[in-house]
Amino acid sequence: MTLAPPPGFRTLLLVDDEPALLNALKREFRSAPYEVLTATSGEEALAVLADRDVQVILSDYRMPGMSGVEFLAQARALRPDAVRMVLSGYADIGAVIAAINQGNIYKFLNKPWDGEELRAVTAQAFAHHALVRRGAQFSQIFENTSEGIFILDREGRFETVNAAFCAITGYNEAGIVGQDHHCLLLPQPGRPTPEFMEELADGGHWRGELWLQRRDGQVFPAALTLSPVCDGNRRLVQVVGLCADITERKGREIALLESEKRFRDFMEFAPVGMAIVNLDGRLGKVNQALCQILGYSREALERLSFEDLTPDEDLAADLAMWRRLRQGEMPVWQAEKRYLRSDGSPVWVELTAAVLRSTQGVAQCFDVQVEDISERRRDQEKIRQLAYFDALTGLPNRRLLQDRLEQALLRARRHQQQVGVLFLDLDHFKQVNDVHGHEVGDELLSAAARRLTRCVRQGDTVARQGGDEFIVVLAEVGAPAGVIRAAETIIASLAAPYELGQARIRVDVITASVGIALFPAHGSDSQTLMKHADLAMYAAKQAGRNGYRIYDEGLAPGV
Repeated sequence: MTLAPPPGFRTLLLVDDEPALLNALKREFRSAPYEVLTATSGEEALAVLADRDVQVILSDYRMPGMSGVEFLAQARALRPDAVRMVLSGYADIGAVIAAINQGNIYKFLNKPWDGEELRAVTAQAFAHHALVRRGAQFSQIFENTSEGIFILDREGRFETVNAAFCAITGYNEAGIVGQDHHCLLLPQPGRPTPEFMEELADGGHWRGELWLQRRDGQVFPAALTLSPVCDGNRRLVQVVGLCADITERKGREIALLESEKRFRDFMEFAPVGMAIVNLDGRLGKVNQALCQILGYSREALERLSFEDLTPDEDLAADLAMWRRLRQGEMPVWQAEKRYLRSDGSPVWVELTAAVLRSTQGVAQCFDVQVEDISERRRDQEKIRQLAYFDALTGLPNRRLLQDRLEQALLRARRHQQQVGVLFLDLDHFKQVNDVHGHEVGDELLSAAARRLTRCVRQGDTVARQGGDEFIVVLAEVGAPAGVIRAAETIIASLAAPYELGQARIRVDVITASVGIALFPAHGSDSQTLMKHADLAMYAAKQAGRNGYRIYDEGLAPGV
């Protein structure tokens, strides 16, 4: 036996086949003074109604099995005084008309719903419960909806309108009833006036957006939905229409379009390369500057991904950075990196990439800016050359030599190896300078530098100390014999004749005096090793030039 509810007790039944939406609806009423019941189908809801006194029903329209309209029709028979409402994202005006005509519903609400509006309408439904008992469903829907409702006769003349329609158009009911519907249509040059009645007479529906004019001539955009009402012989009797003023929505759309146009203009004419990149790395939109940087046409570039443009040796590290950026591990990725132009040549760029996210924080795409820094990199390389390399020979200078020697000593200590330092001076170089001039002398130094470089391994270092003096660092030496062989190779190479200058002057007087110091036998630091190699070189000169001398303690000053 079901107990009668206390006076003023109110019950709301929510019906939706999607549990997530049902829970969301239930949360909307968590603070409302109602008992909230739920059902996931029309059949389950009918079972609830058979057992409980429900004042308001809010049902989805499209449900598997029994539809919302079918359920509400049966609910009316079971609980004729309950206020019945439909919440749906599917606007079927035919179903609306059928439900209105049958008296099955009180109001239609659209998904997604506005919580404040939903609660307000539900409160109105409870307040209207007494009227529902008196069978006033249709009149309340017609009069209280915020959407304009109108009915046309078969000739297209207004038969009746609701208050919302009057508020939208500026007409009162007496002023518009009997007028042809064309009084609202705004003539547009070059565009035919839509003829709804012909399409509706064939049993079709019409839905669209039009510019209408109010009674005072003011123009406004409206969304119209029209559906035919036919007699038993399927002949058009009336047309039921829904009208909504969409001025505010159109304003937002226009503002968005203008904003998008400004962005497109900014992107297209920006001096740096810009791209909107899909989350899979494919280039969605690119500007002309990026096309110029990479040497592609816009159509060709928008068919590629950044993976296609990345050198193989950089790809793994780049993909890891894109992944971190997408996952929010860093707000922006800035890097100097290489990309491949259309001809396969590399181009150095400064990349700035960020993720564009929705208001819910979901990643949508990458916003990428690319600046060509090739010239800057060339300038940096020139500065590096000036700072660390000899301008005449291109060999490392004293500063870079010191760094290379220190690194070689660190590795030698770690692996218990030896390092050879060769200090060499070109014999008779002053004679060549005096006889043939400085230009020939400079060419001789350059030629000697090339010969020296060919005499050593890739991991060794050849540097110009200054004037006609050079230093060779032999890294990772296994035994002194290897250093001696290198010295003999260098001496033989430098003693070969030179042909210099445009006149191809033959110079065969150049030899080399080489001093050798070994780590750790002749010193544990770079300065000591270079000083001892220098002393050994002077000893080689005093011994007659064109030879080498290994440092020993007898060469130390004062000994």
